Amino acid sequence: MSFSSKVKEELSRQLSSARHCQIAEIAAILSLCGRIQISENDRYRVKIHTENEAVARKYFTLLKKTFNIRTDVSIRSGINPGRSRTYIVAVREHEEALKVLQAVKLINSQGEIGENLSLIRNVVLQNACCRRAFIRGAFLAAGSISAPEKFYHFEIVCPTEPKAEQLKNIIATFDIEAKIVPRKKYYVVYIKEGSQIVDILNVMEAPVSLMELENIRIVKEMRGSVNRQVNCETANINKTVS
Repeated sequence: MSFSSKVKEELSRQLSSARHCQIAEIAAILSLCGRIQISENDRYRVKIHTENEAVARKYFTLLKKTFNIRTDVSIRSGINPGRSRTYIVAVREHEEALKVLQAVKLINSQGEIGENLSLIRNVVLQNACCRRAFIRGAFLAAGSISAPEKFYHFEIVCPTEPKAEQLKNIIATFDIEAKIVPRKKYYVVYIKEGSQIVDILNVMEAPVSLMELENIRIVKEMRGSVNRQVNCETANINKTVS
């Protein structure tokens, strides 16, 4: 299992006790990998598509804990051999889908849905604990983290620039400086500083992954320090010999 998968597996088991935080996490998952279907007679369906089983399991659990509603889970295998599976978690009943959309403030009193499931200036993100839950949901939905033995890189892929800017600003409220880079038709919010990746893992409440990353960082820094010292001493010896 990759380090990124380990982090998502840990976060999938992290469930906030407060209902408002659960709603914020659902909002993030819906915003980044959710879809809304509207029938001809204005009946709503809400679903997410993900290739990660832990994300599907977390979303299913959040909906059950927060709203106690029925959800359908289906698995779609890739056409080509070796392609990963896609997990689809859907709320098919109109009243229940409407309940979810209203709770995460993605639909207004007139029944209009924000463009591209926009969460800009959304009131569900006012509390610090809810912003933690939102970042956790965003990472589960569209994030990845590189193996720290190789290099440090944390990223969350957003479909639009406003969503990327919003996520960057939310992360900044925890004194973590993220940056944005366009990649094809997406916008990637990323962090490359090892200490800041440790901080974002702390914000998302992934203590086991945080400790694993810290241990790797300590070993890498010790090796780097030893290498610099050896190089310096070697250079001094060469000067003395000369």
